[in-house]
Amino acid sequence: MNDNNTNNTIFIIGLPGCGKSILSKMLAEYLNYTLYDMDSFIEKRKNKTITNIFADNGEAYFRNLESDVLEELSNSNNSVISTGGGIVLADRNRKIMKEKGLTIFIDRSPEIILENIDPRKRPLLAKDKNKLLELSKQRDSLYRETAHIIFTHNTWEDNIDNTFKKFYEEIKENI
Repeated sequence: MNDNNTNNTIFIIGLPGCGKSILSKMLAEYLNYTLYDMDSFIEKRKNKTITNIFADNGEAYFRNLESDVLEELSNSNNSVISTGGGIVLADRNRKIMKEKGLTIFIDRSPEIILENIDPRKRPLLAKDKNKLLELSKQRDSLYRETAHIIFTHNTWEDNIDNTFKKFYEEIKENI
């Protein structure tokens, strides 16, 4: 971790459906860290789903809310923060993640993701699953710029435990 980081915060970033939630959960459990899934955190705080926040208030409102929550959670000790896929869109967010912790990009191709998710459950993909390809083009360089570590996987290993082992092997020296 970077020298000025004392709170051991790990940020997990990547496209919707890349595996952020499950790998974050497994990492938090393995390290005995607190897990914060930002989307769940926001849903509980606002008492509505992300999809409904988008529908009722718009994307700009959601992005501001997301930035405020990221800033708040970035001060937590010994935590893994599973971010939303669009977290890297704001300069403020990229700066927070670069400076306040270790940021891991789960790099998974949008074509593989689309084979494994239900786009109807994703606010930005609900109307057009090809939107994921557009999001990838828009965000890929931002994910790479923000990440301290890039974990690339385009298949789940024979099971999630083996994927996690591979993931942990790639990041353990930086934790």
